[in-house]
Amino acid sequence: MNIFTVVGLAVTAAILAVLLRQYKPEYAMLTGLAAGIMILVYVVVASKPVISEASALLGKANIKSSYGMILLKSLGICFVAQLASDACRDAGESAIASKIELAGKFAVIIIALPLFEQVAELAIKLLS
Repeated sequence: MNIFTVVGLAVTAAILAVLLRQYKPEYAMLTGLAAGIMILVYVVVASKPVISEASALLGKANIKSSYGMILLKSLGICFVAQLASDACRDAGESAIASKIELAGKFAVIIIALPLFEQVAELAIKLLS
């Protein structure tokens, strides 16, 4: 991943948003949101080698691949919720941003429920 690409895109979008904010504030917010989405897509595409390496490590460690998928899904939810929350804060809607963050936290908990069940089963086995 080339950090200069990300920084260049972010700085360009920030300058464009500042210029647009004077004349069309709604376009400034959309510019920031579009830049955030493009950066997120770029990072996700650039992280494919990391994901495949982590999957290989989980396989070598004899850990179920479903655990890795839960982790990756949770990270994805966190990134998307943070992006949406920041966009709402930029638009001056901090109450909505807080609700998005809360929804993201609950989504992560829901995805991690199978792990909680397995930990509970293991604890029950150890105690009996």
